[in-house]
Amino acid sequence: MLTGSSPILVAADVPSTVRFYTGVLGFTSSWVWGEPPTIGAATWGTVTIMFSQMPDLVGKVEGHEHWLDVEDVNALHALHLERGAMIVSDIEDKPWGRREYTVRDPNGYYLRFAGDASYVPVAPTAFPTGVEILRRKPTLEEYQQVVGSAVYNKAGASGVFERSWAGVVATDPAGEVIGTVRVMYDAPGWFSIWDVAVLPDWQGQRIGTAMMEAALEIVREESPGAFVYLFTYRHEFYERIGFDKGSVDIVKV
Repeated sequence: MLTGSSPILVAADVPSTVRFYTGVLGFTSSWVWGEPPTIGAATWGTVTIMFSQMPDLVGKVEGHEHWLDVEDVNALHALHLERGAMIVSDIEDKPWGRREYTVRDPNGYYLRFAGDASYVPVAPTAFPTGVEILRRKPTLEEYQQVVGSAVYNKAGASGVFERSWAGVVATDPAGEVIGTVRVMYDAPGWFSIWDVAVLPDWQGQRIGTAMMEAALEIVREESPGAFVYLFTYRHEFYERIGFDKGSVDIVKV
C-alpha cells in the first residue's frame, strides 16, 4: 500500500527556490540540506515538494506541469497576485469542472492550482412546456450526444455505459433526448448517480432537478433507505436536492 508521494523538482539554486515557495507561494515550512545546500523541501499541510540542485537540467523543464489541489482557490490566487507571483494562466472555470490558474516557479515549472469551480446559478424559469421526464436508460447514441455536448468532449467510455442499472432521460416537444442521468447499483443499499447532463440550450429550466428527483425515486422504490452518492464540483445544486457535501456527495433515500 502506498502511503505518500512527493515530487522532486530540479532547481538552479535550492535556497532561493525554497524562499520562493515559502515567501511568495505561501508554503508554511521548509528545510535545506548540505553546505552549500543541494537539496531541500517546502511543505504546506500534507503537501511537500522537494528540490534537487541540478542547474544543467533547469533549462529543460520549462513548462513542465505540477497540479496542486486547493481549498480556497480564489483566496490563494489573490495572495499570489499580491506577492507578485508570475501567473502565466489566469484564474477561470475549466470545462472539466475545476477552477484553475497557473504560476511559473523560478526554475520554469508550471504550478497549476485548482479548486472547486464557481457556482453561478442560472435564474430558473418555469419548467418548459412539452418537455417530458422518462424513467428509462438512454441509448448509447443519446448518451454520447447529450453528455458529449454538456460535460465531456467525448462521451461513452468502453464498458461504463453498458453497466448502468437504471436511467432517466428528458425529451423536448419533438421527442428528442435533451437530458440524461445514469444510475449505478454498487452494493446492497448503495447506489451512485453519474453524468447528470442537459444540453446547453435547455439548461436553467429545472430539467436537471426533475431528472434527479426521478432518479432518486427509482432508487427509493427499489431500496427504501438506501444511500446514493455522486462525485461533483457543483455542490450547491445537489445540496438543494438533499445531498450532503463531503469527499463525495451523499443522500439517504
